[in-house]
Amino acid sequence: MIYAIGCHLCRWIARIFFALSVEGQAHVPESGPVILAPNHVSYLDPVVVGVSIRRRVHFMAKKELFRNPLVGWLLHGVQAYPVTRERVDPSTLKRTLSLLAAGQVVLMFPEGTRGDGRTLGPAKSGIAVVAARSGAAVVPVFHWGAEQALPRGSRRVRRVPIRVRFGPPLRFPAGGRPDREAVEDFCRELMEAIAALRLPAGPSILTSR
Repeated sequence: MIYAIGCHLCRWIARIFFALSVEGQAHVPESGPVILAPNHVSYLDPVVVGVSIRRRVHFMAKKELFRNPLVGWLLHGVQAYPVTRERVDPSTLKRTLSLLAAGQVVLMFPEGTRGDGRTLGPAKSGIAVVAARSGAAVVPVFHWGAEQALPRGSRRVRRVPIRVRFGPPLRFPAGGRPDREAVEDFCRELMEAIAALRLPAGPSILTSR
C-alpha cells in the first residue's frame, strides 16, 4: 500500500514539477528478473528511475538510514533494503539474488556511488556477479536533470526537467563463469551501453576514480 501510494504520488510530482519524460520503457521486460542499471548522480535517482516504469522496483539504501525507525519503516514500505557500502555484505547479496529468483525488478547502480553528471565511472564487479548468478536481464539506463534538481551536497530541490532513457537489455553470457576477465568484459559493455544512451555525445568512461 505504501509503495502504491508513494509511487503514484511521486510519478505525479515528477511529471508536474520536473516535466519527466521517459523513453524506451519497452526495453524493460514485462515479467521475469530484471536489474535496472542507471547512472548515479543524485539521491533522487531511485525515485526518478523507479516511477518511470510500471513494475515495482526494489532498491538498496545505505544501512545508516534504517537506524531511524520512521525512515526505516518508510524505506521498507517503498521496497528498499539496507546495504553496507564499505564492504561486500553477504546478506545483501542473498537478498538481491532472492528477489531476482522470485522474478522481481532490482535497481543497482553500477558505479556504486554518485558521480558528477558529466562523466561515468567504471562499474563495480558486483553487478556482473549478480547478473551471472541470477541470469537476470540487465537494462542500461541513463537519465538527465536529477544532478541539477538535487546536486551533491545540496538540500534544496530545484525545478528542472528530468529525462530518463532505457536501453536494450544485456545478459551475462549463458553458462559463463564469473571469472575476472568475464566480469571486467561485462562491466565494460554495460557502461558503454549506458553511455550510448546519452546522445549525441555520451559522457566519458573513467578507468579509475
